[in-house]
Amino acid sequence: MYLNAGWRGALRLANIVCLAGAIFGAGVGASWAQANPARAAVSRAAVALGGLERIRTIRNITLQGYGQYAYMFGGGNITGDPSAPQKFEAANELRRIYDLETGRYQQRERRNFLFPFAITTGHDYHQIIESLDGDVAFNITPDGKSTRISRWKEDAHQMDGVHMRRMWNVNNPIVAVRKALAPGSKLTLGKPEAGATVVNVVIPEGDHFAMGIDARSHLPLWVRWTNPMTNLGQVTLTTHLTGYTPHSGFMLPLGYTTYMDWRHIPYLRMFVDAYVIDGEIPDLAAPDATRAMSDAFPEITITAKVIAPHIWRLSSGTTVFEFSNHLTLYELNSSKELASATIKAARKLVPGKPVTQVIASHQHFDHVAGIRTAVAEGLTVISRRNNEGILREMINHPAPDYPDDLARHPHPMTFIPVDEHLRLSDSMMTVDLYWDRDNTHMADGIFAYAPSAKLIAEADIATAAYDYQWWPDNYMDNVEYYHLDVAQLSPVHSIWPEHPDVLTQAQVIELITGGVQRARARCAAELAKGNYFPGCPVQTRRY
Repeated sequence: MYLNAGWRGALRLANIVCLAGAIFGAGVGASWAQANPARAAVSRAAVALGGLERIRTIRNITLQGYGQYAYMFGGGNITGDPSAPQKFEAANELRRIYDLETGRYQQRERRNFLFPFAITTGHDYHQIIESLDGDVAFNITPDGKSTRISRWKEDAHQMDGVHMRRMWNVNNPIVAVRKALAPGSKLTLGKPEAGATVVNVVIPEGDHFAMGIDARSHLPLWVRWTNPMTNLGQVTLTTHLTGYTPHSGFMLPLGYTTYMDWRHIPYLRMFVDAYVIDGEIPDLAAPDATRAMSDAFPEITITAKVIAPHIWRLSSGTTVFEFSNHLTLYELNSSKELASATIKAARKLVPGKPVTQVIASHQHFDHVAGIRTAVAEGLTVISRRNNEGILREMINHPAPDYPDDLARHPHPMTFIPVDEHLRLSDSMMTVDLYWDRDNTHMADGIFAYAPSAKLIAEADIATAAYDYQWWPDNYMDNVEYYHLDVAQLSPVHSIWPEHPDVLTQAQVIELITGGVQRARARCAAELAKGNYFPGCPVQTRRY
């Protein structure tokens, strides 16, 4: 566990005024309140929530409602401009189950994109069941099977893992107060904020969070914590608790809004329909077989395939172009771990020839997840000019608690902008970079074209996903506009199992045509139900 200076100071103070025994319940007395004002503040919060002794006897709480996630944490918008319209993901049939007797926690919801995307599972309100039992974080599929996840699990779509689930657990004010007052927790006062008493909490498991308590009502106002995050190094999240109303004799909030410290993005908004106190809940224990599974991060193996002279496609989705004195990568996507493995694999392709550049197709967080790793490795970043701002925000975001390669080895980003067209060329290789014009998924995308191989490397133009094509004309519009002779395509997303490496031009057209047909069928089926589905009708002149 890495702690910033403020948290390290809090821990030192906590060690000075450490507990002299169990103090949760009647053991909180006036003398202790004088010795530890932080614990006194939390005790007053317990009284305001319904009473210290009553809170101590709660067995479980079930929150029922609905919610809304910021898609890709705000990094999946049409452009990287902070004013770009936000994309959201619905979380319906939402439940948060807090088992206070065992400390276990579970969140259940059905997720659905509120914008047109190319994959069926983005539009089916698929069920998500994520659980935590002690140090075991595991997911349960709708058929009842459970799988343990790695201790730290985060990508461009979701931050997850044992720590993150512990923090979602303490988002409930009663759980937060009980955790803070439990034997072994260490409490210190932080700097007051806007009418709130701030208490820093370190629980026995070692995780830490802060809680803001209203100086007048003594109700918890917010819970704050940090977590590692691929694109930004780490983020600070603050869940604001609003709309306190009585529920079975306890004061609980009707609204939970979790903001990020990056662009003040409202990452998750939860709306409460009801609370059930001490109701029937499922068994949240991790099955023995799941507990026996490893929670180590899975090993990554990268393979390479020659797809044209001096051009390789890596199994990570990266296309590698060999120039006379260096290698250039098209894309480092998905995660920092995959990016690191990809760079290492590329360096082995031509011994002694360095990897010096990475082309970022566009700014969406799943496609620039390797940028911090690339900059730490000294690679020059090439992308559309309008992407420079968001990329520099990513590079400059600090990660003191969970330092990644860039935080441990700070390095400035060298950026080469692309407007309409940029040619990379020497005696061995020529690669033309073109602006992907008029793509409704992304306004600032670029694709690569190698004339010698008649090959396009692209991301989210023709191959965002297999199921649906909502911007089907975009691919051929660009091919014709730039007068390109295309024989094959190397996609970042390998979406067609029968063709995992490259597609012929005919296969690309077949893929797009099928995607349009499937999208039209979905539009018709939704319209028959009176559902005006996002993206419908499919906008196309060609198919």
